Amino acid sequence: MDRKQFGKLVAALRKEQYDENGDRYTQAMLAEVILKQDRQTPLNDIVIGKIERGERTILDDQTLLNLANALKLTIGERRNFFLLATGLDHLQIYPAEEAPEDMLALVLEMLQDIRLPALLLDRYLNVVAVNGLLLQFYQMSHINLSQQAGKPGGSNLLDFIFSPAFAEARQQMPPPMWHRFAVGNVIYFRRMTLPYRMTPYFGKLFAHLRKNREFRWFWEQVFYEEKLYFVGGESFQMGSALAGRFRFLTAPLVTHTPYGNLEILTHIPRDEATAVAFHQMALHTPPQAHQIGTWPENVW
Repeated sequence: MDRKQFGKLVAALRKEQYDENGDRYTQAMLAEVILKQDRQTPLNDIVIGKIERGERTILDDQTLLNLANALKLTIGERRNFFLLATGLDHLQIYPAEEAPEDMLALVLEMLQDIRLPALLLDRYLNVVAVNGLLLQFYQMSHINLSQQAGKPGGSNLLDFIFSPAFAEARQQMPPPMWHRFAVGNVIYFRRMTLPYRMTPYFGKLFAHLRKNREFRWFWEQVFYEEKLYFVGGESFQMGSALAGRFRFLTAPLVTHTPYGNLEILTHIPRDEATAVAFHQMALHTPPQAHQIGTWPENVW
């Protein structure tokens, strides 16, 4: 990411911050927050303006740390933020010899061959595709994916989790489990989308998600809780007591591309009953990948 793009990212991250009055951070407000954290900082509103316009070509370690702290970046976001500050773009970091459609075809082939429920996510955590087992699993858990189809942001994982379509599955989770589930997925979303927070598409998606009060609360809350949770390691539970409960982990299989990561999120059974149920589903479900969204382009 060149300095101009990185500057746009810093500006976008600044505008995600709000003061106690609900006003977006200005450059001066961000400088004031940094000064409270580091009295020796040279970062005033003028310097921040130069960074956001891409005019500041040298960004030292302390400058980047001060920005990361003031912008309240999570651990995963910081890693991406510091990597992007090197000035390398995605094409340099992840050179590609295949066309995007060929990359997608290979990943879809992997998705359909996985004999566990799995879905394919893009850089915004939009669902690009699901395998037949995931559809079968959601039907058994009384989740109707078709309710989301065609809605603005409807294919986004976070929009789905905080939507009425997921309400029944949420009710089957004990409150502490729902809390861990929501925190883990928001951390995941923040980490994945960090390099794209200045794009017009993310701006529209984020504005849409922020209309949901719970999403807004968890978006802020993860900064205080992220050290307690890690993505994919929690034991999730779906299904009713009558139909049977499924306990599983979610583990990502990552494909790096110049257009952002493609991640296959696989549901791994965590007890024998869930493993047996998944096996029975696999026996009666042919290997298939159902593409839901487009890739790599995103259109709102």
